[in-house]
Amino acid sequence: MVLAIETENLWIGYMDEEDNILWVVRGVDINVKENEVYCLVGESGCGKSTLGYAIVGILPPYATTKGTLRIMGKEVIVGDTRNYVETRGKLITLIPQNPGKALSPYLVISDQFYYVLNSLYGLDRKDSYKKARELLQIVGLDPEKVLDSYPHELSGGMQQRTAIALALATGAKIVVADEPTSSLDANLRLQLLKLLSRLRDEMGLTILMITHDILSATRICDRIAVMYAGKIVEEAHINEVIEKPMHPYTKMLIDAVPVLGVKKRLVSYLGEPPRPGEYIMGCQFNKRCPKAMKICKVEEPRPVYIGSRRVACWLYSERVENHE
Repeated sequence: MVLAIETENLWIGYMDEEDNILWVVRGVDINVKENEVYCLVGESGCGKSTLGYAIVGILPPYATTKGTLRIMGKEVIVGDTRNYVETRGKLITLIPQNPGKALSPYLVISDQFYYVLNSLYGLDRKDSYKKARELLQIVGLDPEKVLDSYPHELSGGMQQRTAIALALATGAKIVVADEPTSSLDANLRLQLLKLLSRLRDEMGLTILMITHDILSATRICDRIAVMYAGKIVEEAHINEVIEKPMHPYTKMLIDAVPVLGVKKRLVSYLGEPPRPGEYIMGCQFNKRCPKAMKICKVEEPRPVYIGSRRVACWLYSERVENHE
């Protein structure tokens, strides 16, 4: 089976002022199936957006990579070599985190569709206008109100839907949605998640959603990968993770989220996450973990598989008995 997205031991880093590499994504292995909604969840600075940028092909040229990334079986990162020809904008596309900044403030929306559709498919203005109308209707917007408007004349929800329509204009079937609900209120957030779910079903999309909001993930995702300090610490079906989180960090994220209609005591996050690129001896979470053991402070855990679930935590390793 060809996977939509597959990474093997993927590392991504940036040079600091002293020419040291600060690794912000560290040895990540994920696989996303076709027509799946897969969520990357974690606090700001954990590396999830950098991973998303690598997958969609918009890493800056000064980024350093090693490992492997495949999009629909095509190798686009091999070690420090990157080649996104025939993938970026054709096989895979991006819904940006901040559409107000991603949309050009100098062009009306119809022109922005024209430049995308003309560069990819050679469509003239008449045909691109027609295609733009169809796409805006698909995402629930009135083309007559949008096409001749500048981005600042649209509400935040309209900007986000327009950005989704522009992403769909590429024809790509794999969509990376980078924090698509972060700038929206609760009602618009729910509407957008329902829209993405509908588009997945109607258009056969594969969606990689990046979010810090684990509650939003429960509304749309099939599988979830929890990311901390550049690594995947837990991965499983969304229901398994919510009903019985195994990694202490996953539990911390869930315990801090209010759920409508459910009475529970909210627990604030413990401590602060490490800075991007900062290295801590042992498990990267050990300074914040209420269940940290001696081994957690000296050696980083490797992922173990428990059924279909993957978790990187010494609580589930047989080796712990030899270190306590």
